[in-house]
Formats: sequence, structure tokens, C-alpha cells
Amino acid sequence: MVLELLHDTNVFRIPGRVPHGSVLALAFACQACTSAAETTLDGPAAPEATGRDAAAEVGTPVRTPPDGGGGEASSEASVAFQPEPPAVYVAKVKNLLVGLPPTQAEIAAVEADPTQLKSLIDGWMALPQYTEKMMTFFELAFQQTQIASVDFADQAFPRQIDVNGTTTPLLVQSAVESFARTVLAMASSGQPFNSAMTTQSFMLTPALMEMYAFLDAWQVDDAGTVTDRFKVANPKLTLSVEATQGPIPIAQTLDPQSPNYMVWYDPDVANLASTGPGCAQDPVVYPAAGDTLHYILTGALLARKSPTNAMCGQLGGTASAPQLTPADYTNWKMVTIRPPAQGESPTAFYDLPTLRTATELVLVTPRVGFFSTPAFFANWQTNTSNQMRVTINQALIVATGAAVDGTDPTIPASTPGLDLEHATLPACVFCHRTLDPTRSILAATYSWNYHQQDEATYSGQDGLFVFQGVTKAVSSVADLGATLATHPLMPSAWVQKLCYYANSSPCETNDPEFQRIVGVFQSSTLSWNALVRELLSSPLTTHATPTQTASDLGEVIAVSRRDHLCAALNARLGFTDVCGLDATTKMQAKTAIPEIVSGLPSDGYGRGAIAPVLPNASTLFYRAGTENICEAVAALVIDVPTKEQVAGITTWSSTQSAAAIADFVQILMALTPSDSRSAPAVQILTSHFTAAVQSGASASNALKSTFTAACLAPSSISIGL
Repeated sequence: MVLELLHDTNVFRIPGRVPHGSVLALAFACQACTSAAETTLDGPAAPEATGRDAAAEVGTPVRTPPDGGGGEASSEASVAFQPEPPAVYVAKVKNLLVGLPPTQAEIAAVEADPTQLKSLIDGWMALPQYTEKMMTFFELAFQQTQIASVDFADQAFPRQIDVNGTTTPLLVQSAVESFARTVLAMASSGQPFNSAMTTQSFMLTPALMEMYAFLDAWQVDDAGTVTDRFKVANPKLTLSVEATQGPIPIAQTLDPQSPNYMVWYDPDVANLASTGPGCAQDPVVYPAAGDTLHYILTGALLARKSPTNAMCGQLGGTASAPQLTPADYTNWKMVTIRPPAQGESPTAFYDLPTLRTATELVLVTPRVGFFSTPAFFANWQTNTSNQMRVTINQALIVATGAAVDGTDPTIPASTPGLDLEHATLPACVFCHRTLDPTRSILAATYSWNYHQQDEATYSGQDGLFVFQGVTKAVSSVADLGATLATHPLMPSAWVQKLCYYANSSPCETNDPEFQRIVGVFQSSTLSWNALVRELLSSPLTTHATPTQTASDLGEVIAVSRRDHLCAALNARLGFTDVCGLDATTKMQAKTAIPEIVSGLPSDGYGRGAIAPVLPNASTLFYRAGTENICEAVAALVIDVPTKEQVAGITTWSSTQSAAAIADFVQILMALTPSDSRSAPAVQILTSHFTAAVQSGASASNALKSTFTAACLAPSSISIGL
């Protein structure tokens, strides 16, 4: 077996490191639901009829899912269904929802009455960790992630959206999180889930509000021509940036009657000599331009000519340069976006005091639902050839779980926007007859750079939604959102997305249990929390009783991918962001963990694919990466000097190794004391600690090695055990 090779200390040994040979024994102890008497250091005896096959390895499906289900290919023969006991499925569900291990009381409650799992789920959904886990799920499911600052280049053409190294990651992270936070806020207020398709209110930070308003003032048409509405409105205005005068109250900077009107303080002006010979200048004066002012707000200074006509390069800016404060990237609020009334001006992107208190943005560019956010547009850029086809196809995948693939039998009565060149090709017409009319409303609303469409060829052309049995005229993106919200495929699509999240593989859509849950979702008025409660307490997730899905697809034991692993380490050990995934915590610079984590497999999706990409298999790289992460975490929690301890983070002393090992088993490995696997795990870890000390390791290093062994156990680094 792969694990056997990896954990054989005669094969895998790194000089200066205590070998973790006990991990193999822990793998056997954790993989089967066997009694302590049946588990030995050499591996378990035959598993009980109620447990999982003990030979299963992390990342190996017990039965092979079909291609596209996220599982790995396997030649294993089908085996009889083996129901999971509460000790296994309570741990799985709680880990999925909040990253925490189960308690003895929780498992006992479900053992006494399996229906109590729903009540436990309700309690877990009230924890802050649930919000964090669901936020990651929604970021992926609504396809707002897998983006970098360069992906906004079309919308900010010909600039980048931000070039300050301090603010750029904060802005991108805010854009990624925004819609996920929106959905969570709507769910907590009792709104039906399909409001995500129609909402015109979004969770935004002041920094995001500035970006939305800037993109509204900075219009780019289909030909790439920019209309700078700020410049048009202020043709004679100049922008001054100074350092020697000192900080200027922003109220004066924004007051047209003040001598400091549009004079901005930036301490980096003192460093302008670095941008080229003869470029030292204070103040720097620019003609009015929206991109120049947007960069000033983020702490950057555009390239310019000096008074002596020398070319001075662009200055990206330091942490002290932006007008936007760190709080402007973390203060979230629900903001309604609406078009301007007659004679009303759009929101000024540079009026930061107003943005910090406002709960409304007045914008010309429509923002409706998940499919019109800057993050979604950054993810799925279009162009003069594609003309919104990729954008609408990804929106269909998100909302309905289906894509335009040429098999849709829906035939439109008319085909507005049909590409005549492709319509005559038999290989193309079956896709284009539904794709082109459906994307037409996006082409009529947005330019290829996702600004206001002003090209008459497209702007006057309404769309016709034609997809999977639904044909409906749409004259605005609000109509498009409403059509997606009421599409008959929408409820089952989101039950399936949650199936992927829970099981790292799909559910069979013709499974009566799957259909029952879709019905519960619909009858709950599309309550997201009702769906979570029903699916995660269902045998589709718990494998407590047989289902058609289990019979057809089996059960996948998947590696704990990046976000699951990091969430569990945070929740179980008390860290805020041990993996450095949050740009606002600045953990990236404190340990090597963020660099290692960046190489771990994570959930994702591909263009045109209806199923998420879910790496499930344990590889040499995964094994090495998780070991290095566990060792780095061990150094943060074992024998930590008093002055370095952080409130809330669990730590252990090597002078109390027995208590520490008991905690490792219960907290890291998620095995309660009554679990038949707990006592063997304690024994194995104790033997490991003793052997390490006897071989010359200090007690501190021995306990760190023992922590690492527990951290690498299958119940610690897998989903489904």
C-alpha cells in the first residue's frame, strides 16, 4: 500500500527528524470501525460487519465513482454495503460543517436516537466556524474565486485594478468573499436561496464600494475605448499629491470651496526620486482622470513626466500610502445597488467618508445576482469573438447545474443574436440555437469589458432564454436573474452541489433519497439551512443505511483538501488563520505553512464543467506537504514559551505527555474515549513518544513528533472516515 511505503521508517527517513513510523499503525487503527481487541500494531484483523473495510486508504474509493464524480479510478470489486456507526458519521458531518471533532455526548445522543443528528446539525450551524466553512463553499459554488488581480484587467482596461502590493491582495480577497457573504446574510435573514439569482443588494466593504463605483465611472466599450466620466465631469480640475505639507483632512480634500480641494497626502511622494532621474517632486500634479484618482486612493502614483520633461515611472506604493484604510477592507455591510433617478448623479467613487456610511450605491452599470459581480466577470472574461457565451454558460452551470452541450432538445421559436456563421454548420447549430439567444441579454447590457453596452447592434436586442425546457423572453438582466431563480433544475442542482461538498462525489439524481431531499428543499421555500440539515443527516451523507447512490457509486474516502484541512486546524487548535489563507491576518509572513499549503490540492472547477474538480487521492506530494504542515503546527503548540503564547490557541507541555496524547487522539484524530479506536491510538502514540525519548530525542521533540503522527492519521487528514 502507498501508506505502508510512505510510513516505513526504513524507507522514508529524513536526517535530524524523528521518524513517524507509528502513523502506519494509526492508519490501521483509524480506518476500520473495529474493536480494540481486533486492532494490533501490525494492522487490524478482519473488520466488523458494521465497519468500513480496513484496507481502504485515504483517497481511495471503497467503490469507484463514475468518471467526473471526483473520485479516482479503481479496479476494486463491489462489496456488500457496510453501514457506518455514529462514531464515524457524526465525526464526518461535524468536520464538514465546522471543522471540529465530535464530543462524547454528541455521539452518545445519536447512538441512543439517530434522529438527534438533525438537532446537532442545527447547533453546529449556529457556530461561527459554520459561517467560515460555508463561505468557502459558496465562493466556489458561485464561481467567484480562482482569480488574481490581473483577472480584473479587462474591467479596468488599460490599467490593472490595483498595483499597491499592500492593498491588492486585500481587494481581491474582498471581491472573492463578497457574494458568499451575501448569500450567508440572506440565508440568516430567512430569504429563499434563489434570491442569489435576483438580488441587487450585496455584502460590500468600503473598498469594494469604491471599486464598483470606479468601474462605473470608467466605461470601456466593445472596441476598448475608454469614457472617463470623472474626467468628462471635471475637464479643468487637477489632482495634487503631496508629502511635505503633511496629512490633510479628507473633508478639505473633498470640499470644492477649500484651498486643499483635490489635494491628497501621500508620504511616498518623498520617494519619487526612485522613479527616475529628475523625478523628485512635491507636490505631484496630474490632470483630472478617473484612473489616476483611483490609484491615489489605493496608494499608487501613475507614471508621469517631470517638470523637466523626464519620464518618471509608476510607483506602486507602500502600506502607509493608501487613502483606503485596513478597516475599509474588513467592514462588511449590505449595500443596495440601484440605477440613478432622472437627473441624479452616480455615486462618486472617491468620496470615501460617504462610502463608509452609505448602504446604497447609485450606478449606471446593472448589478444583479451572482453573475454580474466583478469577481464572476474576472473569472470568465469574454471578448469580441466569444461575445458573452462563456459568461452565460457558466451562469447556467452555477444556477442549474447544467451546461449548453448540444443535447438540449429545447427548440426556440426565434433566435435573436444567432451567430449566422455558425448557424449553418451542423456541428455548431445545436449549441448556438440555444446559447446565442440566451446570452443576448448579457450582450445587450454589458460591453465585452463588462461595462455599459453602447453599441447599437447589441444594446437594442432583447434576449430569449432558451434552456432545458424553459423558453422565456428577457429584456433585462433582472429578467435573466428571475428566470434562473425559477428554473426547474435549480433546486436539484444545489442539492447536488452540496452532495459533492459532503461526499467528494455526486449523488445519483434518480435515487429516491436524493429526490426526497429536493422535495424538502422546495417545500421549505428554498431554505438553505433546511437543505443542509436534511442532506447532512441523510444516509446519502452518513451511510448509516443503504441508498441507491451507495449501491451504484460506493463511498469515497477523500483526502482533506486545503480548505477543509486548514479549517480543521484552526477550529481544533484555536488558530485564527494558521494556513495564512486570509490576506487580512498577515499570517503569510510568519511561518512556512502558507507556502506549503499553496501546493495542496483544493476544490475548484473548470470552464464548461458542471462537476467541481475535487482531488481525492493521497499522493507523495500530499503526504509530504501534510507532514511538513503538521510539523510546523507542532512547533506552534508544543512547549511554547509563555511570552509567545497566544490567547485561545491550545498548547501542550512535554512534561505532561500522557494528557497531551489523550488530547491528540480526541482533538486531532476526532476519536472520543468510548470509540473502539481510541485506546489503540493512545497506546500507539504513547509507544511512539517513549521510543523517541529512548532513542535520544528530547521530550519536547518527542512530543512534537507524536503530535505530527496524530496529525497525519487518516481520521485527521481525510473526509469520509
